[in-house]
Amino acid sequence: MSDAPLRIIGTSVTLTEELQRQARAALGFPIVFEILDGLSCQRRGVLSPDSYDVYDQWFHSLDLLWTAGSIQPLETGRITRWPQVRVAGAATAAGQAFGTRPNELLYVQPDRTLGPQPDMRDGPRIAMLPTTYNVDSFAYSPEVSRMLRPAESESWAWLLDDRWHGRCALSLDPAASAVELALAARAAGLVNVADPGDLTIEEIDALFGLLMARKRSGHFSRFWASAEDSVRLMANSGCVIGALWSPAYYTMRGMGLDLVYAAPAEGYRGWHSGLSVSAAVSGEKLDRAYAYLNWWLDGVPGAIMARQGYYMSVADPLHDTLTANEWDYWYGGLPAAEDLPGLDAPIVVRRGERREGGSYRERVAKITAWSTIMPEHNYLIRKWREFIEG
Repeated sequence: MSDAPLRIIGTSVTLTEELQRQARAALGFPIVFEILDGLSCQRRGVLSPDSYDVYDQWFHSLDLLWTAGSIQPLETGRITRWPQVRVAGAATAAGQAFGTRPNELLYVQPDRTLGPQPDMRDGPRIAMLPTTYNVDSFAYSPEVSRMLRPAESESWAWLLDDRWHGRCALSLDPAASAVELALAARAAGLVNVADPGDLTIEEIDALFGLLMARKRSGHFSRFWASAEDSVRLMANSGCVIGALWSPAYYTMRGMGLDLVYAAPAEGYRGWHSGLSVSAAVSGEKLDRAYAYLNWWLDGVPGAIMARQGYYMSVADPLHDTLTANEWDYWYGGLPAAEDLPGLDAPIVVRRGERREGGSYRERVAKITAWSTIMPEHNYLIRKWREFIEG
């Protein structure tokens, strides 16, 4: 057997040190994680398939990689737990949400495009193995709570609210932030947006006209590229509200920071992640890639993801790798029966706390828009760069 390591690129929220340690111990061959921010990982995935073996990223980037020929079809017959895989949103109200729904890009079609239905002639083939998913919103400090009006509902519009002018942080990822800001502008009644997941040229112009004016006035205090960046901003920079991913939120809870994670009245932004294999991989390395993909569905990775707030496409094995109290909080939406640990802190959930939004079924059903690469992606990206750099 070759000693060449299986090279995996992704972000820090899935490629954790504990995950790498467990994978090496379970699989018995060398594994190397390369941690990148989301946009850098996407560029590498598209442009340099020779530089990685497994791509660990978001479904909404899948069409770019597939169109570029950077990844190869996966044989579902080689995925041991494939019959148990459930793609988030496919069978719930969230399946009708705006944006790119994960199941729409799952299967390789006879003409080698991607679509929602399997091609059964040679056995279903997929472009990405669905793994983790979640719903995202924003977090805010007790200072924001004190400024709220009686019975005021949490809303995406708060990202544009003058009450916390100059103290709002955003993600640098346009596939997430453009959707969130479109939801915010629509909820605030500032821009007429028909579909936050498919902005027209006119809607993009109107939205970014609003955002540029807000930025010039100093409304947005910081932009972050990774979960670690967002922790530093929300913990130390004077930000009181900001877009936030679940691992960052629970990291800050483990630090003793008393933030609230919002369940916006308009619904969540949803996302799904997965694993693809480089088109350059073959032979023994391909066998190892499939072994790694199968290990991801066996329970240990799912427990690691759950302790930072993420869900898994195959949930049954987690009954053996999470405690009953962990399952009840993270998946069941029940009040925590005891203090619960995170990845890097002994306590991230305190006894009696209940996860915002409820159970995983309830939270996924409240997805109003998915992270997405919009049809007017190129135009949106030009406007996004002007917004970030201007």
